[in-house]
Amino acid sequence: MAALVSCLTNSYGRFGPLAAMEHIHDAGLSHLELNIKNHGVPSFFKETPLLTNGSTQADIDRVKDLLKQNQVQLSSCNITSGNPLDPDVVLMTKQKLDLASQLGVSLVVGGAGEIEQESQRETLYQHLKDIGDYAAEKGITYCFETHPGICVNAAGMLRTMNDLDHPHLKLNFDTGNINYYNEHADVIESLREVAPFVKHVHLKDSYCKFKDWNFTALGEAGGVDFLKIRFILEDQKFEGPYSLEIEGIEGEPDPTLEEHHRRIKQSVQYLCECGFFD
Repeated sequence: MAALVSCLTNSYGRFGPLAAMEHIHDAGLSHLELNIKNHGVPSFFKETPLLTNGSTQADIDRVKDLLKQNQVQLSSCNITSGNPLDPDVVLMTKQKLDLASQLGVSLVVGGAGEIEQESQRETLYQHLKDIGDYAAEKGITYCFETHPGICVNAAGMLRTMNDLDHPHLKLNFDTGNINYYNEHADVIESLREVAPFVKHVHLKDSYCKFKDWNFTALGEAGGVDFLKIRFILEDQKFEGPYSLEIEGIEGEPDPTLEEHHRRIKQSVQYLCECGFFD
């Protein structure tokens, strides 16, 4: 394998991470990016989470057993929790880092946060450094999502990386979110600008239109040049994880489990054609 390619569990929609574990080998993959959700908060994708920040040791042991039974490994955990400007979100993030550490991952994905006025930036930075220091104690690197806020685009990512200058705070680059959240953005040029800071990637295809929720199988929309994505990151010696994120199409009926799985398999085949696998 040229690079580690994993499946993000929300790619199986409301069927959740257990369905992903049970079907992933048939798709040609062996790793998952596992979501750790917020306790008591319904998921956007309507799945039943395996873990939340309120999970117990018994819950962790059950997940480890499920991974072993299905011969699946974790590439990373997604611990998106809210805006780290809020001290309660920092606490929740640390709880999730504790869980991720017990699962043995060295990378997590989460939000960098938002500010309403420039005077809040230093507080947010202090909270993020606190998260970075805590992650470092666990041997984990926290990778900022391409979400609204201080890491919504390449300019924001670069400023944040340079201002924080923290070895355990890096970037998750999302190939679909760049255009979803930014008008007139160029996904390839954006990646070129921030590639040295990228430690985790969400591979997501789209028509590259602003606020257009069309995230189906990779290669189907065709707006993202995944071959160029691979070349740029290989120049930086990036070896993964690349995590498939297939969130569906706005307005479509809820896909069946079979349709979710078909999209994963189609995406893996497309990545093979793009040289992501030996």
